[in-house]
Amino acid sequence: MGKTMRLGFIGPAGSDAAALERAAKLLIVDFEVDQVIYLAEDDALREFVTRHESKESGSDIERQVAEVAATGSPADLEAVLRRLRGARYLSKLRVAPRPPTRAMEMLDDRIALIVRNKSSIGEDDVVNSNIVVYGDANELMFKRFGPRCFFSPGPLATGHLGILDDHSEAGGVALRAIDLGGETWWTEPIQGRGAKVMVAP
Repeated sequence: MGKTMRLGFIGPAGSDAAALERAAKLLIVDFEVDQVIYLAEDDALREFVTRHESKESGSDIERQVAEVAATGSPADLEAVLRRLRGARYLSKLRVAPRPPTRAMEMLDDRIALIVRNKSSIGEDDVVNSNIVVYGDANELMFKRFGPRCFFSPGPLATGHLGILDDHSEAGGVALRAIDLGGETWWTEPIQGRGAKVMVAP
């Protein structure tokens, strides 16, 4: 069996950086996604990145954790652990590209197209994709049209996230909608295995 790939999707958080951080933590820590794809570029994202940016590498911070664990106070340890968590979040965070650029995930012979705005999707994009993920729906949305489907988690304030997993519990590729408590709302199968990332012009 090859390496599995699990992607998490977060819709726009507006100005709520704390909500974005909680959602990223849920996907990265609890669901162990390989990448979190944020479907917007807003104040929440800018504050989140600024808060966790560091000139130190993850290995440097890990070394500091070991040193502080041996000699530092609980407050010192919590501070360095917070920096380590932030570095981990940023290392897994990807932002959907600005229109008209689209990101594409290939899973076997299935193609997932990822965009910020549904209006930027052309007819050829739909024809050549099996699933389109976009960020500007007003609520959680999934629609299937024959072999193709459209998905959006909706704004983060509406309380949902998406997970695309190429080795789901049901077998094969599946798209899952979860709430911010980690409960699954529904799962839709999307056949395919393996993953490779490309960026479309």
